[in-house]
Amino acid sequence: MKYAFVILISAAIIMISFSSSRADDEIEKPPNASFGAAGSVSGITAWERKKGEQHMRYNLTYGYGGGLVFEKMFNNLLGIQSGFWFNRISLDMRMKEPPDYFSVDPANLISVKIVVTGWSVSVPLSLITSFNLSFFSLNILAGIKYTHIVQSEARFNNPLMSYKKFFDMLPYINQPQFGFTLGVNFKFRVSAYVDLFIGCSSELHVTELMKGSDDIALLCTLTGVTGVMFRTNVFPMSN
Repeated sequence: MKYAFVILISAAIIMISFSSSRADDEIEKPPNASFGAAGSVSGITAWERKKGEQHMRYNLTYGYGGGLVFEKMFNNLLGIQSGFWFNRISLDMRMKEPPDYFSVDPANLISVKIVVTGWSVSVPLSLITSFNLSFFSLNILAGIKYTHIVQSEARFNNPLMSYKKFFDMLPYINQPQFGFTLGVNFKFRVSAYVDLFIGCSSELHVTELMKGSDDIALLCTLTGVTGVMFRTNVFPMSN
């Protein structure tokens, strides 16, 4: 009985020591996934890679959006980021016929302003290169982005137009848009499991904006983002 009691005491001490060691390991190596929410403000225009018969000019306009952000870090340096965004888009175009000095048509002298507005959903996927220092982290992001335009209309501003000035643009644009992104995020730890971040990114879509047009225009955006992330591991990251 005496030996059995000693064995039980010894086993209890070993189990307690093992549990404490395991708990310490879990504290030192927490799960390495983060999620959060963010908002964005974008400057939107289009790069006219190839000019068509119409003289088209794209002016800078603005949009905004919001979404959910997800991150997974593989180590202290590398990770991935994705999310789901809902965006308000806008595009300002001015179209004018090539000058014809022998024409008496006044329409050749007046440019048509077309304001395209709508909504889109997008899913980015970026590689994160992270540089950590105490409560601060610098994240460089590079990747791809899929955007689908779900609603769009055009408003024509031309004093010579007497017919309908609002048109559904979805039949005339390529709704799925694929692009490349490059950006930077500045992340700050505000508590044990909460980070605030602010950053910016540039995007160039490689899908033609308009269908069946000899004018090849590609969407370009410059976006500023800010948000909050709820994490378990970003500072410090387990090796």
